[in-house]
Amino acid sequence: MAKKDSVFVNTAKIFFNGIKMYFLNFEKFFKYMAFPIFGQIIGISLIFFASYIFTLHVSSLTNKSPIFDNIPLVFLILLLLTLPGFFIFCKAFWDYLIAMASLNSMASTLLEGGELEDLGIHSELIKRRTGSYILFLLLISIIYLLLSFPLLWGLLAIVFVYLALSFQVFALEEDKSAFGAIKTSISLIKFNFWRTTILLIMLGATTYWLIPGLISWGFEQGDLAGFFSYPVEQYIRLLPLNDFNSILANSPVHYTIKSYTIAKFIVLTTVSFAVTGFTLPLRSLCCTELYKEIIKKNYAGKIAADKLAQRAQKPKNNKKRKNIEDDED
Repeated sequence: MAKKDSVFVNTAKIFFNGIKMYFLNFEKFFKYMAFPIFGQIIGISLIFFASYIFTLHVSSLTNKSPIFDNIPLVFLILLLLTLPGFFIFCKAFWDYLIAMASLNSMASTLLEGGELEDLGIHSELIKRRTGSYILFLLLISIIYLLLSFPLLWGLLAIVFVYLALSFQVFALEEDKSAFGAIKTSISLIKFNFWRTTILLIMLGATTYWLIPGLISWGFEQGDLAGFFSYPVEQYIRLLPLNDFNSILANSPVHYTIKSYTIAKFIVLTTVSFAVTGFTLPLRSLCCTELYKEIIKKNYAGKIAADKLAQRAQKPKNNKKRKNIEDDED
């Protein structure tokens, strides 16, 4: 009999297989995730750029035309100027939420030996259940929000593990409702808690810390952070930093807030966000493979249990048949 792999070895196999499949299909995943990620960044950038340009010129516009000396009108114009960026951001954000579920359908196709051809089909599978999916997202958000209090962080970590496969259940079991997806995820992980925890730690360390950290380090070493920080810094300078620094100077902190430091932090945070977003397919691949293995294991266990039940039933049936034959005699 072949030796059974340990929990860690089995989980490591899932992790490295996910990495292999991710890079083999990297181009398709990159194209699919490009707008959901860059769209959010572009949308927010357009909002701040429009407000920055308007703020610079509002004084001269007021001097030229008294009509601009009206606060409600100024806010209305500012709102209209920022609407295009807001719509782009909302569309990209919604597409990212769709991708969180549809990527699991793509991962399932790859794990079954298929090819990623029409990626839009996988998105449509989720979009036609929009109402149920929104309810599902609200339930997940409410659960995490209620457990976000610092004293409940330990419980939050446990709940996070138990809900780790809820997106896979929702995407791959179309008959499941929003509540059913959460309930099924808890049921699947009940006897696979540590296996799931190890996988989540591996994925978290790689996609939230290691890869974003390396890319951010490359940005700093190549002075790209400084290059992209310049336009952001121009907007930061509009903030009343001198007033904040005056308050800090009279406090025990004695720290000076610099516009360049804030701008650089925003740029590196944006880079980390983008890199983390582009590694979403890797997390989906690994979690989907774990989901499939648990389902397969449960199915095999059910078949084995049914066979044992049938074997246990046979002697009873034989005894019952013998009793009938004796009565006939």
